[in-house]
Order: sequence, then structure tokens, then C-alpha cells
Amino acid sequence: MERAKRVQSEIHAASHNKKGLGGRVFYQVLLSCILSISFIWVSHQSLGSLERDSWGGDSVFENYDPSMSGDDSVEKEYEAAVEKRNYKQDQQDDDDDIVDKSSSGGMESKTTIVQTHVIEKENLSVTKDNSSIDITAGIESYDSQDDESPINQNQHDQTRKMNVIILFPDDWRHNSIGAENPIIQTPYLDSLAKEGIRFRQHAATTAICWQSRATLFSGQWASRHQSYKLKCPHFTKGENWNHTWPAILRRNNYHIGHIGKWQYHNNDLATRFHFHHGFEGRHWYNWNRKLVSGEDLARESTIRFLRERPKEKPFAVTVAFYPPKPVGNDRAPGKQWFPKNETRALYDNVTIPEPYNHTHAYSLLPKFLHTDRTAAEKRWYERYRTSEHYQEAMKNIYALITQVDQACKEIIDEVKKQGLYNNTMIIFTTDNGMFHGAHGLAGKWYPYQESIRVPLIIYDPRMPKEKVGTIDDSFTLNVDLAETILGAAGLRPAKEMQGRDISDLYLPKMENGKTALERKPWRQEFFYEFSIFDEKFIPSSKALVRKKWKFIDWYMKNYTQLFDLENDPLELYDVKENAENANIVTEMRARLNQLRDGLKEPNLNCDHGKYEWIESGTSKRV
Repeated sequence: MERAKRVQSEIHAASHNKKGLGGRVFYQVLLSCILSISFIWVSHQSLGSLERDSWGGDSVFENYDPSMSGDDSVEKEYEAAVEKRNYKQDQQDDDDDIVDKSSSGGMESKTTIVQTHVIEKENLSVTKDNSSIDITAGIESYDSQDDESPINQNQHDQTRKMNVIILFPDDWRHNSIGAENPIIQTPYLDSLAKEGIRFRQHAATTAICWQSRATLFSGQWASRHQSYKLKCPHFTKGENWNHTWPAILRRNNYHIGHIGKWQYHNNDLATRFHFHHGFEGRHWYNWNRKLVSGEDLARESTIRFLRERPKEKPFAVTVAFYPPKPVGNDRAPGKQWFPKNETRALYDNVTIPEPYNHTHAYSLLPKFLHTDRTAAEKRWYERYRTSEHYQEAMKNIYALITQVDQACKEIIDEVKKQGLYNNTMIIFTTDNGMFHGAHGLAGKWYPYQESIRVPLIIYDPRMPKEKVGTIDDSFTLNVDLAETILGAAGLRPAKEMQGRDISDLYLPKMENGKTALERKPWRQEFFYEFSIFDEKFIPSSKALVRKKWKFIDWYMKNYTQLFDLENDPLELYDVKENAENANIVTEMRARLNQLRDGLKEPNLNCDHGKYEWIESGTSKRV
């Protein structure tokens, strides 16, 4: 009701402005001029340092100020959980008004080594009714061998030392590709799926940008890598970094690159990657005295990496596109996305269908999500509160997606030009999904399908012909990608990793007359977690996800939900109170707690604050 009144009030004010039409037009023109001049000045002043950056080892992050990534309008809402800092608004990451803004100025200079409690994977297997329960929802297991030992080539003749390219855009949900949504134009990604496999049920184990990125590199759930805060990226500290796939590949003679978004506030990436060119927070950059779109800059940087790499070494590179992620918190329709005019024109005459019955869906949410104090509510109001807002936002988002699709094509065209296509694994996926107005929400974070499901396409030259062009509905996760990358290099994962090599789903890998899946079936469920330490802003949650059922525990609110995904894929109706589901709720609650305990959430300890996990499931700052 409060949301409806607020929207109606704004519409009424806009249509009955006492200044009259002439006055409104005058002020709109004046405001547009001021904004245009400001944009040009900011682009020249704030991003001019980019054109002075050298390629290769030197990083643009040497000139990157993390204090330029914030949102003053939301800062006040967050000060109860973290210390307040002054942030400029001209370079705002969509999530940076959520993150820890504590720490004492600048980037961290002190290295904090955290003792991570290592869970023995084999200790997690349990039995029920004399049958084995698939523990792969929690932590994967593999044959006990020394770290980085090569996979036996005689056993797995599909394994060879391949190149790897990870195409990794931001804030892109599972059905935002042409193969799932005929309105969106992604001809290259559609063709890549036809040459590889598309994994339709792929999901992020934590749906927020930086924690998902830490999972990509570490192969660990957030509870293990502990990188909850931008200024405390534990997965990069001390020995922890040595267990990531970039570090392992580098020790095994790979040439390693990272291009685009990193987000964590550490400026030592030039020591971690042979080639690093970091830029983020915008859709356009002033590069060599020209305005260049973010995806084009990523493309050019990647092509340079490919051309200048040592030709005698295999390589692996992450291309972390910033688009289609929103920029800033402008409340005008569509003004958080800035595509090219010619790409935007592709969608001018299209009407984007709005989420099904999203007003009713919003009314069905838990009451603690019905407040403008939450990030998802604030973002919805900024982006989708009217039909005009929704149409302009989604058309701009789709245009940016089309631009990233073209950039991906041109990167892989260079791979083909160099004769590398038949020895290069290509992974296309994203960090998290987005609501785009579904459930009457914006952003991600919550454990609903639109938030946690993301696209995954893998092109692998080793793939048998019968697998090419297929769709796989297995539960693959972002925690699996690290081991998949190492598998492409013929290397075993570090024992700290918690996923599974996805190629087990399409390569036989025969041993003793059995395939990988015959020796160990794929997971049938998985564990989702999210913690941000501000329950009013984004409530913490955990979930157990299966094909038919999803059990959600808003553990700080003492509130649970149960959804029948087969009969209610939009997750509208909580059925936990139905008498016939009582046993399902009991069993899934116990299983969720088992997986939670198996992951062993450690205490989070940073220089600038400590959060202790309390046995009851609450948290406090000390």
C-alpha cells in the first residue's frame, strides 16, 4: 500500500506540476544541458588517467580510487552496520552502496592471513534408509592426491593442456539470451551454445558480485573463502591465493590474464596476473582521447593479450565485462544504463513483457521485505516503478547485452584467426542473476530463481559429437568453474576447492569400465547462502534447492519458506504450512543445517572489524 501511494503521488505530481508545461520544458532542457556538460567533464577528468596506463603488467587499479564507488543516498541507510566514509557518486558500482565501507581510508596495505578451517570432504557423507545421500550439494570430493598432480592421461584421454577463456559479464540472469528469450539479440552466444553445451540450471551459490567472483577464482563457497567485504578479500591473502586456479595455472607454466572488473579493493593484481587491465564502474571510458564503450575496451584489451602472449605457453584469461550492470542511482526512466544509439535502436519498436503479475507477487513476499529500507525495494523504485521506467530500463539492458555478445564474438574471432579454436575451452557465464521487476523487486541477493540462476555455455574441443549442441539440466554451480578450468589444463584441483569438474557431465573419463558419472552421480541438490551483515538492508538467507522443492531459511528473521518449483516455478506460493508438506519441511530443514554445518562458517576477522557467528544463527559486531 505504501509503495502504491508513493508511485501514485509521483505520477500525480508530474502531471499536475504548477509550473505549467512551458516551465517544465524549460527546466528539463536546462537540466539536460547541465547533465551533458557534467558527463563530459567527469569522463575527461576522472577517466583521463586510463589513457596513461600501460598495458600488460601495470594495472589501471594503480589509478583506481575505491572511494569513487559509492552512493551517498543509501550511505545513511548502511551506517548502522559499518563505519561511514565519504564517497563520490560519479563512478558508482551498483553494489558498492551495499558493501563494507569501513576500514581506515584507502586500500589495505596490511596483509591479514586467516586460518581457514579445512573440512575433510569424505567426512560429510551420510546415509539414510541404507542408501547414500548425495553430499555433492555441500562439498565435492575427489581422489586423494597431491595438489596440482596431472590427471592420468591414459585414464582420461580427453584431457589435454588447453587454453581457457572465461567470458564473464555482470548482473545477467539465466534467460537473458536469445536461446531463452526471442526478444534479446545474442546471435554469437546462440551459435556458441550450438557448438558446445548450454547448462540451463546453472546457479550462483551467493548472488552478489564480489562474493561470486571470489567463488569463481577459489572454487569455494563464501563460507569458506570468507571474502564478504571488498576491503577484506581473504581468498587473495597469504596462502589462500596459492589455492586459486590462476595461481595454480601460473605455477604450471600458463600465461594468465585478467581484464575488466575485479571489484575488490586490493591494488596488487599486477603481481597475480601476467597481464592485467582493470576498469569498472561505467559503460563508457575516455581511452586515448576517445569515448569507448566498456565492452569494446574489454574486447580490445583481450585481443591485445592474445596477440602479445608468449606463443610457447598455454593461456587462461578472464574477461570481466561490466555491462549490463547498472551505473549510478538516477531515478529517470532507463538512466542507469548507457548503450550505443545504434544498438538501442534495435529495441525501439519492441514492447518488453512485464513480469507476470508482479504486483500480486510482491504482496506474497514475507512482510520484512515490504519496506523501502531494503535494497531490493529501493532499486525497484529507482528502476521499474512505472511502465515507462520498466520499458526504458529493459530496452537499455537488452541493448548492452547485445553489445557484449558482439564483443565476445570478436574476441573468439581472434582466437580462430590465430588457429587456437580447437585447443581452447570457452566458458560464458555471469556472476549473478537479476530480478528485473519480478516479485516487484530489483537487484538480486535473495534466493529466488531470478536472482540465483545464471547462464552457462561451455565450448570444449574434447566434447563428443553427440553432446555438441545439447542442453543439460544438471545442477551446475559457480563453485564448479575453478575445477573445470584446472581440468582443461590436465590438473587436479586444490584440496581446498569444493566443486566438481563440469566436464564429468560430457566426457566419459573411463576408469575400470565406468564413466565419471557412473562412478559418482552428479548432485541432485545444492546449498545457497547470503550474508551481508545488515538485516534491514538485505536480509540474510540460506536455501536448499532441488528440482522439485526449494526450502528457504531467513535465519535472522526466524522465517522459512517452501516452494514447489515443478508446479509453481515463479515461486509465488509458500506451501510450508500445508499439512501434506510437514515431512518435507522437517527433512529439508535438517538437510540444510547439515550442509551449513559441513561448510563450517568461520569467524570473519578483518583489520577494521570482526563479526562473530553466534550458535543461534544471529550475528553481532564486536
